[in-house]
Amino acid sequence: MGCRCKRTARELLRLACTSQGEVLLDRSGRLPGRGVYVCFGAACLRQAVKPSRLASALRQPVTVPPLETLYQSAVRLLYDRLGSCLGMAQKAGAAVSGAALLQQALAHNRVHYVVLAEDIAASRAEEYRSRCTQLGIPWATLFSKAELGQFLGKPSRSAIGLSEPRFCQLLQTDVDLLKRLRSSMEGSEAPLGWSKQSSC
Repeated sequence: MGCRCKRTARELLRLACTSQGEVLLDRSGRLPGRGVYVCFGAACLRQAVKPSRLASALRQPVTVPPLETLYQSAVRLLYDRLGSCLGMAQKAGAAVSGAALLQQALAHNRVHYVVLAEDIAASRAEEYRSRCTQLGIPWATLFSKAELGQFLGKPSRSAIGLSEPRFCQLLQTDVDLLKRLRSSMEGSEAPLGWSKQSSC
């Protein structure tokens, strides 16, 4: 739906239709029944929620949620995926946290991506951003210190470093999708931190 571009499944939202004709965001991507796919972008979402287009694609009368509802659901989905990625990295031994350990890992080039907490001290955030820029490491500002700690099963964390490319790539994909979605819906850059690096 929308731009007709071909993308990977991870880069698309699936809208499913219940037997009663209610259209909803398929968070798992596996809900039964007919469904349509749409990009993480305002233009495509606006086209997708037109009842006439959805009714034609799904071959039945439909009840469509407001655009804002779909937007908020998509943002929550991306944040859930980002948190899950950090949790999986921790279980795989690919997440480095704690100031001393992270600084040591950065010094030995063992970190390929850094996540900073939204409520990290400004001076500490600037220190990490400068170090990442110097080393050419991509970074993003996501979640609170308490949330970052919770994903790792630890006390609050100001920053997390990822040491395996597979987790970096998953995280970067969802961070890029979140940035695209927010900037297209809000008409401005997403309130995230970004380096000039697009991938790890």
